Amino acid sequence: MKLVCPILEVVTEVEPTEYSRDQWLVVRCRTTGLVFLANPPSYEQLAEQFAWEKSWQVESRRRRADEPLVSRLSSVAKRLKMTLLPRRNKMLSLICQTVATQPAERQIRFIDIGCGCGTLMQKVQERLQSKGHEAVPMGIEVSKQLASIAQAKVAQFGGKVLVQGSVDGVMQLEADSIDLVIMSSFLEHEFQPMRLFRELRRVLHFDGSIVLKVPNFASWNRIVRGRKWSGFRHPDHVSYFTPQTLTTLAEAEKFTISRQGLRERFPLNDNMYAVLKKAA
Repeated sequence: MKLVCPILEVVTEVEPTEYSRDQWLVVRCRTTGLVFLANPPSYEQLAEQFAWEKSWQVESRRRRADEPLVSRLSSVAKRLKMTLLPRRNKMLSLICQTVATQPAERQIRFIDIGCGCGTLMQKVQERLQSKGHEAVPMGIEVSKQLASIAQAKVAQFGGKVLVQGSVDGVMQLEADSIDLVIMSSFLEHEFQPMRLFRELRRVLHFDGSIVLKVPNFASWNRIVRGRKWSGFRHPDHVSYFTPQTLTTLAEAEKFTISRQGLRERFPLNDNMYAVLKKAA
C-alpha cells in the first residue's frame, strides 16, 4: 500500500500495524518508520465531533472498562505526583530555560498552538512577567469551547486566541513576528506537520525557538504495553513520533534539534520534549 508520509509529503510504501482500532487504520512508513493514522479526521471533525474535551472522556471511559486496575493505578500515580511535586512542570521549566537567553528588556511574543483551555499559556505569561519580561500571548485552538475558556484567561494580558486549525492560524501571522512557539501535547494531533513547520519557519524570529512535548512512540512502556499503550487515542492522535522521526520532520523544514538530551527523551517516560531552532 502507498500513502503520503506526513513528515516527507511524498508517497511512500506503508505497512499495516497492530495498532488499528475500529475504522481507524494505523500504518508504518517503510521509509521513515513513522507510525500514523492513514484516515485522519478533518479539522472540522476535530473541532466538533472529535474535539479533545469529548474524545478524552470517551477514551477514559474505554480504558476504565478495558483495564479497570491499570486505570485506577494510573489515577493514583497522577494524584501522588501532584501531591509530592505540585510545582513540577517540565514543559514550563523548559520554556523558561529557553527564554532565559533573551535580554530581560526584550518583549517576548509567543504562541501556544493547540492551547486548549489556556492554562499553560497563562502560566507562561505569568512566569515571564515575574522574570521581568514583557510578554504578549497568543493561542490557536480548533475547539470553540476550549478557545473561549482560553480567551477569558489571556484577555487580561492583551492576549488573543484564534479559533482555527493550526496551519490556517499560523498563516495569519506576519513573517519573523514570533519569538517562541509552544506545542504541548499537540503535534500528535496534526495531520499536516510539514506544512505547519514550513509556516512556523516563516513566522519565527531568526533566534526564536519551538518548545514541544509529544508522546514518545519509542518509550519502553509502549514496547511493553503494545496496543494498550496510553499514547494511543483514536482518532485525534494521528502521528506517533520517536526522537528519530521528530528529527526527520525538523530537518526536512530546516530546523535543528537544539535540545533533546536523555532527560528530554527518557525511555521510561511516555512523553518526550525538544527545543528546535531555525537552521542557518
